[in-house]
Amino acid sequence: MVGLFVLALLVMGGLALAAFISAAVFLLRTILWFVLLPFRLLMWALWIPIGIVTGLLGLAAGVVAIPVILAGVVGFLVLGVIAAAVSVMLPLVPFVLLGLLCWALFRRRPAAAY
Repeated sequence: MVGLFVLALLVMGGLALAAFISAAVFLLRTILWFVLLPFRLLMWALWIPIGIVTGLLGLAAGVVAIPVILAGVVGFLVLGVIAAAVSVMLPLVPFVLLGLLCWALFRRRPAAAY
């Protein structure tokens, strides 16, 4: 029973130590955040023009790339429709060949004029 009590005290001590360390780290992090806040704001203010220029360059690249992408998509769709039509008609090829053979055998030839 005493061993269980000692174990509980050790767990409570470990938790207290973890709470103290986490509070100290939180305090140091908060102080560091407030000390570096003016530099972060300055870097954010300096980044605004760079971000605008980068965005404009991306917009220009997009304006150039969109017609190329759309042409590729349209070509892909046209080829897809053609492939679908061929795949639907492909099983009909033996019947078409049989019909052409029957037409070639049974057609009437006009009488030759002598």
